[in-house]
Parts: sequence; structure tokens; C-alpha cells
Amino acid sequence: MITNPTRSVLIVEDERIIAADLQQSLIGMGYDAFAIACSGDEAIKRATERCPDIILLDIRIKGPRDGIETAVLLRERFDVPLIYLTAHADDTTIARAKATEPYGYLLKPVKPAELRSVIEVAMHRHDVERRLRQRERWFATTLRSMADAVITVDLAGNITFMNSAAERLTETAAAQALGRPARDLLSLFDPGGSSPVESPLDRALRDNRTASLDTTMITRSNVRRLIHDSTSPVGDDRGRLGAVMVFRDLTDQQHMQRQLEIADRLASLGTMAAGVAHEINNPLAVVIANSDYIRSELDEISTALDAAAPELAERVRDLAQIQSEISRAGTRIGKIVGDLRTFSRPGEQTSGQADLASAIHWAIRTTSHEFRHRARLVHDLPALPPVVGDETRLGQVFVNLLQNAAQAIPPGKVNENQVTIQARVERPHIIIEVRDTGPGILPGNLQRIFEPFFTTKEVGEGTGLGLSVCHGIVTSMGGDIEVESAIGKGALFRVTLRIASWATVPPTRPLTTPIAVRPGRILVVDHDEMVHRTMSRLLRDHDLVCTGSGHGALALLAGERFDLILCDLMMPVMTGVELYEHLRAQDPELARRVVFMTGSALVPGKVEDFLRSVPNLRLEKPFGMPELQSVIVQVLGNAG
Repeated sequence: MITNPTRSVLIVEDERIIAADLQQSLIGMGYDAFAIACSGDEAIKRATERCPDIILLDIRIKGPRDGIETAVLLRERFDVPLIYLTAHADDTTIARAKATEPYGYLLKPVKPAELRSVIEVAMHRHDVERRLRQRERWFATTLRSMADAVITVDLAGNITFMNSAAERLTETAAAQALGRPARDLLSLFDPGGSSPVESPLDRALRDNRTASLDTTMITRSNVRRLIHDSTSPVGDDRGRLGAVMVFRDLTDQQHMQRQLEIADRLASLGTMAAGVAHEINNPLAVVIANSDYIRSELDEISTALDAAAPELAERVRDLAQIQSEISRAGTRIGKIVGDLRTFSRPGEQTSGQADLASAIHWAIRTTSHEFRHRARLVHDLPALPPVVGDETRLGQVFVNLLQNAAQAIPPGKVNENQVTIQARVERPHIIIEVRDTGPGILPGNLQRIFEPFFTTKEVGEGTGLGLSVCHGIVTSMGGDIEVESAIGKGALFRVTLRIASWATVPPTRPLTTPIAVRPGRILVVDHDEMVHRTMSRLLRDHDLVCTGSGHGALALLAGERFDLILCDLMMPVMTGVELYEHLRAQDPELARRVVFMTGSALVPGKVEDFLRSVPNLRLEKPFGMPELQSVIVQVLGNAG
């Protein structure tokens, strides 16, 4: 019977008769006994020339090295099972032979039946072990390449394995970690990062059960990472072997989840803001427009009274000054309402040039009272070039940062506390830093500081919108805002803004010098009667007609001709967009003379797309006389 003709055998035996007899027996059994070596060196040479499937090796062979020493060299170079041939079975020889981990022993003289069975058992064992090693390599490669971190420990809690992901997360090489207690490597705290927690591996070894846990891990470089782990004891049929911990870094996932939550809040806030802005801007437009009208009337009265009643003229000029303050306050309210757009369109950028130094100095003056009993306010502001952005909105950012810095410091120890605002130019940016000596910000709060509605103040003392508005304003200008803080060491807010270049497009400015506007026939379409009355005052030199609806406008336009149509966008029943579409279909020339009035900078997305798609001018409420004159001149031309 041929056992396995593909298996080759190398015989290492210095007694030629015994070697030849073995060779003939093996050939008779179907093995390929291709060579006989009489020494250790010859055995290595033959195996190098042709690697056998199995080696029969006499323990005692002539030459500089015996069979056992030869076996050591063969095992180092070749993955081949070894079977010892020996006529001696003393304890010392057997002990030396066992150290080389042979696959069997054959006592001389060798019986054919025993020869075959020992070879087949050795080959089977070797095949099983090879497959096991291959599987172990697959498992090891899989573990090393996993995105999840894996650490295993023995029953004493000492590390026996860690993959590449675990090395990255713990910032420790596996070679340095092996044999060390896992608790020394894993610095774990509760999710808030304040209280240390027991090593999950120690818990698994103690309780002998699987568990999952969310913790904060602090790395060797003091970076905080939120991790989720699953830890389980490991054992076999004979008992426990240790434990394994599989864990992953959830920091980025948590950040993305928070961004999604913020986006959801912003979507809701944006919808609410659009309605609020519309309701505020409509009456605010009346306030500012009427204020401008009052100013023009007061200027005329003052001029007329200068000669006849100078004291009365001076009082009128005081009223004019009050009017200017009302107008500026109204404009500021409009700017603040406009900032609600940062919640609904956070990606929209603001272009134009802003005087950064002026914005900061205004913020310092505005907040100076906040520091009176809390801290000294120190500022270091060199000559600063203009930046990309809007001066009023930047002023709002620094007012908020300075107020927060002041309010972080309890009153009563002015000389011991300080708030510093300083700026430096690092082209192409300017960096402004606001630093306080307050108590600092908790690590758990630091990551949420710019989230809408997040506040650490008492109920009624803050909305949680201030810093999120700041973040929205700065990023809308292509800048960045970040915070650094440590408990007991205060907080530092860093704002980075782009320096404006000559290529920066300046914002459109309204006419600042009154000019004579050519009179025309103007139709005002707005559902707010206060707007009608205000327009009647401002446009008294024109032939003005007002209507409160789109349908009313269509009825008027069916029988009359107008030079200009001032049309509100957000009207009930028929919107300004629908009215315009009707006009464009019926009278394209007249449609080009429509100027849209918006009561909100937060028009819905489709309406915003529409406004970008048409060439018509747009007048945002609240507006004053200069802005109104500007659009009238562009449509009707001036009197000159």
C-alpha cells in the first residue's frame, strides 16, 4: 500500500547499512527517501538544496555537532518535522532531545510498522500546527489592522497584547506596554472627566463577566478622548486566561453628533428668527424712516429760527441731536436682528472692510461700567489695518467677549484681577485675544461653549446665545474664534480675522448727501398701514399711491401707469414674488421697475434664490431716507 508518494524524507544517519535499510523501507512504503546525510553539515546542505517534508535524524552522529545540535540548526532554518533515531534512551539524552521539540522517537532497530505510524502521526501533527499558526497569523493581522483598539491582559492584569489602534489611542508602543499593568496605561475618568473610574479590565477579571462602559481617557499628552469599551474575561475549558478590552474613540463621533444637534436647533431657530425679524423690522423701518423725516424737518426749522429766535433754534438743534441718537439706536437694533441670519445661514460670508480698532474701542467704551468693581481693563492695540467684515457686528462680538470676561470675575477685588484685550498682526490675519483672570471654564463645558442655548449662568441671567452669535458672526466673515481655559487660570478667547485687501469689494453705501430726485409716480405695496403713512411723508414730492395687497396692486396696475413699484416681499394671500411673476408675464418692462422691500434678512431659501436670480433692487427694512433716495435715483434718475 502506497501511503503518500508526495512526502519526501531526508535520512541523517552515519551508519550506512542502517541508513540504506531505512531508505529501502521508506521507498517500499511509498515515501520519496531522496537523500542520506552522514553528518550534521551534510544534512543542512541537503535540506538547503531540497527542503524535505520530514527528517529522520540520528541523535548520535559523527562530526563536530551531534544530532541534537544539528536539529537546532535545522529547526531555525526549515519548518520541517524532526523524528529522532536512537539506540540509546537514557534520561540525559531524552532531556536534551526534548528541548528541540521533536515530533517523535524511533528506537533502533526500527520496525517498518512503527516507522510508518510515527511518520504519519508526525506529519499530521505538523499539518495541524501549521494550519493553527496560519490561523493565528490571520487573527493577529486582523487584530493589528482593526480600527478598534484591542488590549489583552493575563490573570494578573498585565498586558499581553495590544494592536496598532491601541498604541495610537494610548500613545504607547506595544513593546513598552507588554508586561505592564493595564491600569498604569489607561487613565480613565467618568464621561465628564472629573472622577477616575476603575479599569474595565480589572473589573472583568474580578467579576468574571462582560461589560460595556463609556469613559473619558486622558492620553500621555493630556488629550481627553471619549471612548466606548467592551470588556470580557477570556478562558478555555480548563479555566480563565485573562481578559480582553475592545474600545474605540468616540470623540469625533460625539463632535459630529453635537454638530447635528446644533444644526437641528439652528434650523428651528432660523425659522423662528425669520418671523421675529420680520415683525421687528417692519415697525423699526417706520421708526427709522420717520426719524429721518423728523431730522429733515428739524433742520429746516432750525435754519428758519436762527435769526428770528436763536434760543429756540438751539433747542431745535438739541432735538435734532436726540433724533440722531434714536436713528443710530434703531440702526443698531436692525443690525442685531440681522445677526439672527447667523443661525439660519451659518455658511454665508460677509465681505467688505471694517475698522477693527474702532469696533474694539467702541466695545471697550460700551462695557467699561462692567469692570468698575471687578477688574482692571488693560488694552494693547497697535495700529491695525482694516479687516474683512462689518464694524457694527464686530463691535457686538467684542462687547460680548468683554462682558463675559468681566462677569466671570466676582466683584470686590479689582486690584487682584485683570481683563486684557490685545491684538497683533500675523499676515494675512489679525489675531485679537481677550484674557481674564477668572475661575476658568470646566473641561466638560469647554467643548460646548459655542453651542446655542448653552449657558452656565443662573436662570434668567443668560440665554446661551451670546457666544454662539459671536461664533456665527466671526465665521461669516471668514474668521475663526476659539477658547482656551484651565480651572483656576482664567479663560482666553482668540479671534482670528482676515486682513482686507485692495480686492475686497466694499459694501454698497446709501447716498449720504441729499440730492434732488426726479419726481415720479410711485406705487407702494405693503400690508402694514404704518408703512403707508411713513412713505407718504418721505415721498411727499412724488405722486404716491399705497395698497395693502398684491391683488390690490394688480387692480391699480390694470388701469394706471407707475414709474416705480416698492413691493414688500412677505405679504399674506399674494406674496411679492407672486406679484412680480405676474407682472413679468404681463409687462416685463414694468417688472424691471419693482424694488423689493424685505422685513427680514432671513427670507426663506427659495425666496433668497429668487432674489439672486432677478436684476431688481432690494431695500432691506429698516431703511432710512438715504437708502430710499438711493434706490429711487437708480430707478427714476435725478433731477439734474
